[in-house]
Amino acid sequence: MRNIKRSLLCLLCGGALFFAPVQTASATVTHEANIIINHAPVTIPAGDQGAFVLNGRTYVPLRIIGEHLGTQVQWLPETKQVVITTSGGLAAPPPARPEKPKDVQIVLDDKALQIPPELGQPFITAMNRTVVPFRVVGEALGCQVNWQQSSRTVEIQTKPVIQEPPAQPPADSPPQPSQADIALLQELAGYKANLRLLDKSFINSQQLLTIDPASFSAQQMEQFKLYRDQLSKYDPKIKLPDGTVINTADLTIMGPSLATADQLKSWIAAETPRIRNKMEQQLKRKFVPIPDLAELYIRIGAEYGVRGDLAFAQAAKETHYWQFTGDVQPWQNNYCGLWATGSPCTGQESLNGADPAQVRLESGIHGAIFATPEAGVEAHIQHLYVYAVKAPLPPGKVLVDPRYTLVSPGTAPTWQGLNARWAVPGTTYGQSIIHDYWKPALTK
Repeated sequence: MRNIKRSLLCLLCGGALFFAPVQTASATVTHEANIIINHAPVTIPAGDQGAFVLNGRTYVPLRIIGEHLGTQVQWLPETKQVVITTSGGLAAPPPARPEKPKDVQIVLDDKALQIPPELGQPFITAMNRTVVPFRVVGEALGCQVNWQQSSRTVEIQTKPVIQEPPAQPPADSPPQPSQADIALLQELAGYKANLRLLDKSFINSQQLLTIDPASFSAQQMEQFKLYRDQLSKYDPKIKLPDGTVINTADLTIMGPSLATADQLKSWIAAETPRIRNKMEQQLKRKFVPIPDLAELYIRIGAEYGVRGDLAFAQAAKETHYWQFTGDVQPWQNNYCGLWATGSPCTGQESLNGADPAQVRLESGIHGAIFATPEAGVEAHIQHLYVYAVKAPLPPGKVLVDPRYTLVSPGTAPTWQGLNARWAVPGTTYGQSIIHDYWKPALTK
């Protein structure tokens, strides 16, 4: 990891950035310059930004250098930040900046790079390319750099890290985890996701940082690789309608709805032709008219302080857009699979204090049966509420959820906290609700 980190320090120089210039420099003297990286000459495409000498300092283009060293680069126009993540770094929100900053800030692995003024400052040229004084590479990031005045050539070379051979463990010591296993657990920890283990218990992936990798079996490590591949399909961040970017792991169940009922309706209307075609053409099943529940979810969610728009998105996921392709049937008004455990009810199960006028269980039927759509929505909201908080039901509310008392209150305050709890194994359950269902609704 140390070798990778040191080798990639030079990646500050990378990334293709195509955006309008935010500042330019008035040159007093400008000359073209050549670039050599790790002993290989760099060819600048015709018409593109090359290296140059400006006011006595030599500047190199971030994009061209990045093509030869590799990096993940993101441009944030609102804050004028170049966010660079090396392969050894974890994606994290960039440092906050004042409104409408004038200068370009470079953020490397979630830390703003402090560039001494005497080295010059990064800026964007008239060709819409970000350049940086080449001395920054050497003096700020640890690369070996050299300037050949006679040939006007910038030489950049990564510094090799000399590692001592690891000490050999005693013959009777347990096997040591590989660097790949350690890196795998560190990557999983960054997702902050619940993971179901082979022994049927589950942990939050952040706990992997405190557990000796050698304590996991080879089979468990293979399952961790599968989880990593599943989690990597989802962006760990989401941009909210107001432009705020947050970690999906931090999106709470409690809070105001961001999508309106009209947005939810527009989203479902846009999805209906696709769902109808899938049901009739692919599954050879009758299309079930989608009930108008958006306003109920928004209103009842607000009464409990639950994000009703996300609960609506969860219902769409649980019911396959209200086509009920699983065990629960449309007439049950059960929109989140309450008491659908894989086995039909006997009818003798306790309602656990839920109002019998609004919910019942019948022999041979999978899941609870709710008297009205409103009762079904409220039971769903109540089930989310008990996962999210330890408080009793809001004043005046009647228990409708027959499984409310079976949940440990406050054990899942976030949507990703439902992973491996609401759904099993449910490795990406919360991520799917957010990205596959809720996010499309926000754009309508």
